Amino acid sequence: MPNVPPHQDFKHKVSAKAYRTIERAGLVWVYMGARAEPPPLPGFEVLDVPDDEIGATFIQRNCNYLQALEGDIDTSHFGFLHAGHVEPDELDEVDPIYHTVAIRAPEYHIADTAWGTTYAGYRAAGPGRTSWRFGNFLFPFWSQVPNGEFGRHLQVRGWVPLDDEHTMYCVVWWKRGLSAMNERDPAFKDGTPVGGMGRRNDFLPNTTDWLGRWRLAANAGNDWRLDRAAQHDNAIYSGIDTIHLQDQAVTESMGAILDHSFEHLAPSDQMITRTRRRLLLAARALRDNRVPPPGAENVEVFRDARGGYFVGDAGKGWQDAYAGQLAGALRPAPTALPAAT
Repeated sequence: MPNVPPHQDFKHKVSAKAYRTIERAGLVWVYMGARAEPPPLPGFEVLDVPDDEIGATFIQRNCNYLQALEGDIDTSHFGFLHAGHVEPDELDEVDPIYHTVAIRAPEYHIADTAWGTTYAGYRAAGPGRTSWRFGNFLFPFWSQVPNGEFGRHLQVRGWVPLDDEHTMYCVVWWKRGLSAMNERDPAFKDGTPVGGMGRRNDFLPNTTDWLGRWRLAANAGNDWRLDRAAQHDNAIYSGIDTIHLQDQAVTESMGAILDHSFEHLAPSDQMITRTRRRLLLAARALRDNRVPPPGAENVEVFRDARGGYFVGDAGKGWQDAYAGQLAGALRPAPTALPAAT
């Protein structure tokens, strides 16, 4: 077809293909691989519970998927971006963010794992005690963050590429796993809510455009509704309301694709650099030796991945602390899943 314009030629080369799908947890899961029978769904703990006990949220972000995901695997930013206006003596010691603001620069352990990478951010939490915050990267674009009590926090967050410059964020969580502490926003000792810690998200109306769904009303066009007065008065460190919107503003304002030549990586970026390396090695193994990435075939590698926070005895190794918490954690019995259609 030598006389056909390039864009029309491409249209003629594309053939329709029916993919196998499973509907689970309010999502449609699509298998796009070459196997005649698709593998089971990823072995995330949250998918072991009945659909009516699972919550799901979607938000579109205007940047590439890895740039968005990397905000999830940097635990030190919480004490600055989200809680830079909070002093520890203003909080009860049992408040979930107390140790994060008491020592804003945690120390780290990082390791490759069967599902991807894991970090443990840790701080002293009084005599003989250590505060732990565990998070994970799970292939190919999932994360788990320490925004809940480790023993009951079943959650996974997907950063699904829509194109090179847009990402659909999807969080799936177990409703019954939320404790009373998780369900309330952080508050000062007098009961006043800590500014900027809300969870509400306001959306624009959906359209039929490819990029027309789950768009936040606060965006680059209105400076993410930045409140200069709240920032000036130290009511909200960034001046931007809600934790997710603060993350959204930081990652989107870098540009759709960050120029990494401007980066100045620090010890707190160890999880990010380890995860980039893990992704590169997996991509090369697939390209050169046709070795599938973790979880593509053996979905059970995700079974013991969990993010969360807890305070434990000092002196215990980080991997032992993780394993001990997991052994005593609330774990639902697996639910039978429908077959792919």
